[in-house]
Formats: sequence, C-alpha cells, structure tokens
Amino acid sequence: KCSSAQRMSTSLSAYEQERLKNIAANKAALVALGIEQDVASIRTLKTQARTVKGSAINKKKKASSVPPRTKSLRQQNLDTDGNAMPDKPVVATPDPVVRQPRKPSVPLDAAKVSTGATSAEEAATFLARLGEGSIREAPAPASRKTKMDLSSLAVAEDDIAKLVPERIFSLAVHPSPTKLLVAAGDTWGRVGLWDVLAGDETPVVTFEPHSRPVAGMRFAAHLPHLLLSCSHDGAVRALDLGGGGSSAFVELYRAPEDPDGDYAMLHALSRTAGEGGALAVCRTDGLVTLLDPRAAPGGGGTGVHTQRVHEKKVFSADFSAAKPHLLATAGSDGECHLWDLKRRHKTAHLLKASTAGSGAPVALPAIAFSRGGDMLAYARSDDWSGGAAAYEATRGAGHANDVRILLLDPSGWEKREAG
Repeated sequence: KCSSAQRMSTSLSAYEQERLKNIAANKAALVALGIEQDVASIRTLKTQARTVKGSAINKKKKASSVPPRTKSLRQQNLDTDGNAMPDKPVVATPDPVVRQPRKPSVPLDAAKVSTGATSAEEAATFLARLGEGSIREAPAPASRKTKMDLSSLAVAEDDIAKLVPERIFSLAVHPSPTKLLVAAGDTWGRVGLWDVLAGDETPVVTFEPHSRPVAGMRFAAHLPHLLLSCSHDGAVRALDLGGGGSSAFVELYRAPEDPDGDYAMLHALSRTAGEGGALAVCRTDGLVTLLDPRAAPGGGGTGVHTQRVHEKKVFSADFSAAKPHLLATAGSDGECHLWDLKRRHKTAHLLKASTAGSGAPVALPAIAFSRGGDMLAYARSDDWSGGAAAYEATRGAGHANDVRILLLDPSGWEKREAG
C-alpha cells in the first residue's frame, strides 16, 4: 500500500514537486546558518498585537514614592553662605476694617439713641429741662472789645466732666448769656451735652446720632435752639433743644452715594452763617454745601447749594460778618480762597501755605474772620518735611503749628501777614 504522502506526490505536477524541493532546500540552508525558527514560529510573532505610538509602553514609570522637596535658603532662614539668620519678628495679621453702615435718614428720637450711662428716661428729663429754659432766646450782641486777665482763671474739680467715651473730635458752646451748655462729638458718632449749672440733676447726657466721627458741631446764633452736627458718615443732623423730651435728631443733609456705595465725608460747619442764614458744610471731595437749616428741616434737598472750591479736602470755611456774601475756604492743598457767593465766583486767592524745603503744601485745618472782616486768622499744620530736628528747632522758635493773621484790604484784597 502507498502512504498518503506518496499518493499526494504522485498527484502533484512536476512543477509543484520542484517547488517543494526548493522550499526544503531553503529551509535546510536556514538551519545551516543557525536560524532554527521555523515558519510557524515566525508567523506567531507577526500575529502578536502591535504597540501604538504614545501608549503606556512609551511612558516612563512613576517612582513609587515622591522625594521630599528641597527648601530654599530663604525658607530655611539662611543667608547666601548658609549661615543662620536671626529670627524674624512675628507680625500679627491686622483685623479687617469693618465699614460702619450709615444710620437711616429718618428722625432719630434723642431719648432712644441715648448711650453709655444715660438712660432714655434721663435723656428725656434733660431735654425737657432745656426746653423749659431760655434756650430759644437769641444771644445778646457781644462787645467788640473784651479784655480778660487769663492769669486769674482756674479749673476746679466740679468744672470737669466726661461727655463722650472716646476722643473728642469737635466742640461747641451755646451762645446763651444765661445758660452754659457745652456739646462735644467723639470718634464713633456720639454727641455729649453738659448743662454746667445743673449741679447733680443729670448734668450730662450722651447720644449716638451718627455712625462715624463727629467732625463739626455748631450752635448758630440765628437759630440758638438747634444743635447742628456733621460727621464723616456724610450726614448733617439737627437737635431741637427747645422741643422737650420728645426732641429728635433730624437729618438736614445727606451726601449722595456713588454706584459703589462711597460718599464724601463731612469735615466741618462754618462758624458763622452767610447771607440768608445758610451755613457752609465742608466736604472731602473739594466741595462746599450751603445749607439753610430753616429751609431743609426734613433733608428733602431744598435750601441746599453745592459748589466746588478746592481740588482736595475742604477743612474749614467761614463767612465774613461784615459782608455775609463773602466766604473764605481752606483745605488740605494749603490754599485759602475768598468767594463771592452773589456772583458765584472766586474773588481772591489769599494764601498758599507750603513747606520751607520742598515747597509741598501744608494743610490749613482752620480759618476765622474777625468781626470787622478786615482780618483772617488761619492755623497751619505741623511741618515735618525737614525731619524731627528741624521741627523741634521751629517749635522752639514758636513757629510750629502756629496761628497767623492776614490783614485784608477789601478795596483790592491785598493782604499781608501780621504774624
């Protein structure tokens, strides 16, 4: 019998038999060269999955543990040579500044906004006592010439009283010839009243009509029953001292707010009233607001006129008693101007205060006209531009934070310093 291979060989053509002999000869040649893999094993390798570029096989293996980071010399508190530096002092984190909200524009019942040791009943009793007196009487005209021997003055223990709990920002004395009444405002919006001659019968009461420093207080001579106060919270309020126990702090003016909620702070009220009874309110944005308390009892905006007088803060303003349409203003730019409110323009540039060395402006925190209107007193802030030694030398000569006087000639508004 013939095997299957023999039967297959006999069934193949001569060409196919020759091809198989060549394949066998080639395989024998490959084995002779040391290549022992046969065709089946080579095909198996080709059928294995090919790796794709960018796959996990091309990524570096991550270390099993991350090595610790090295600290810089600064973090190790070492200098460039590696030597230890002295420990830095620990600086405490400053507390965030909390913006005090403005009080509502509604009238504030004086008895209900009493604060400190003053109860609502004591406040009502105090105001009722003032209403029974002569608080509404206009003061008698003061003598033009008043002499006083200052060396004879003394301060007794009963002449001292604490009106407000914090530092006093403003002060006013009532012009009544029969009632000695003192008002003071502090750094946190509180207003204190002292009836000096009341003895032990509730002589002092304290209120809180504002939310920020009370920068100006005034008893107007033509409205002696009103206590006017202005504050950094942008409000002017009036307390009717003759209204009895039901008196309230009524808002006469409120500085407008911008879209961000910011507003101009109020620095001072003019010492005297201008033509028509208006008072000047000094603002931090270089404006002065002319406010007539009689025409704006509810803060509705009537009786109010605003005018730009400086580029920066306005610290002080005063009307001339001889010519009430003339207003002098001074501010943080060290300049003092004179304004004619009838014509709505500046009449004269009276002064520009500056440092002796660099010529930087020196703020003028206060000005005041004389009764005759021919003199203007002004105060200069301390000049520290030359350092502490130069300031002490100036102070020793009596010229630090001093008050000077301008002699005015209304015909041409010429001026000269009187020292």
